[in-house]
Amino acid sequence: MKAIVINRFGGSDVLELASDHPEPTPAPNQVLIKVNTAGINPLDWKICEGQLKFLLGARFPMILGNDVSGEIVAVGRDVHRFSVGDEVFCLVDTLPDPSWTGFARSGAYAELAVTREDTLAFKPHSMSHREAASVPLAALTAYQSLVHKAGIKPGDAVLINGASGGTGIFAVQMTKALGGFVTAVCSGDNQAMVAGLGADRVVDYRAHPVSDLDETYDIIYDAAAVTSFSQCRTLLKTSGVFISNLPDPLGMLAKFSYPLTRIWGGGKRRDFAWVKSSGGDLEAIRQMIDAGKLRTVLDRTYRMETIRAAHDYSRSGRVRGKLVVEFTDS
Repeated sequence: MKAIVINRFGGSDVLELASDHPEPTPAPNQVLIKVNTAGINPLDWKICEGQLKFLLGARFPMILGNDVSGEIVAVGRDVHRFSVGDEVFCLVDTLPDPSWTGFARSGAYAELAVTREDTLAFKPHSMSHREAASVPLAALTAYQSLVHKAGIKPGDAVLINGASGGTGIFAVQMTKALGGFVTAVCSGDNQAMVAGLGADRVVDYRAHPVSDLDETYDIIYDAAAVTSFSQCRTLLKTSGVFISNLPDPLGMLAKFSYPLTRIWGGGKRRDFAWVKSSGGDLEAIRQMIDAGKLRTVLDRTYRMETIRAAHDYSRSGRVRGKLVVEFTDS
């Protein structure tokens, strides 16, 4: 099968298109997916550079990619909820058993990919494969941060920093779907797009830095990972929570020592996003999509042969929404 692989860590120049990579075989609790489209995320080039080798190891050749939309072509003997021919999407985890960290093993940049049944959801009826492939990682990160970590409630005031990025576009819409009031922070160039996603207030960070805002919030979600708890603490309400997409040492300590967090922050707390493959969460996201409460924003679509350009563009910081790479001619 064709697959995009790396044989060493590095920049986009280490990405290679292999035409005869061995096809994966599903374990009893896995399915084999014919990949129509794969999503492209900053996580992919961070793995490529070796930034996560302490979690994922360094076994080569390595297939990158985390988001998949496609059709099931084979199922393991212990798979019961899905069948051959089902159209599905997921955050791929090629490990038969979840890792102790919960971190998924990538493998989406290929014509065929394996993943566990518990990572799957049916593809939204209202989306093409191209659109669906742009959803899992970013939407799961936003959903798990807002719902599981922050415990968002109707009426909550939520500040989303990085609202025009891959995760931010979903965080804005989810907050509205769950009854929150959204203040969205992005560049002036992206304000119209973010307002169109339903944000109640849009702030240009160049004109109004987050730390200078004069309101308080129940939740501050820094999807851009450019601020800190200490910078934003005065913007949090008494029992507010600050979540960043990038863990810091104090944030990781606070996650495991919540009583100390209450002392330091006066009841305010901090956490960080740590996305996990979850078919259940993805099903909740699918329902939002098919109910018309959630949509994706596609920036660019690439072919396998142009994956290096895709990674270069993702690194540029100029992406508005999501990037995908197609593995079929349909």
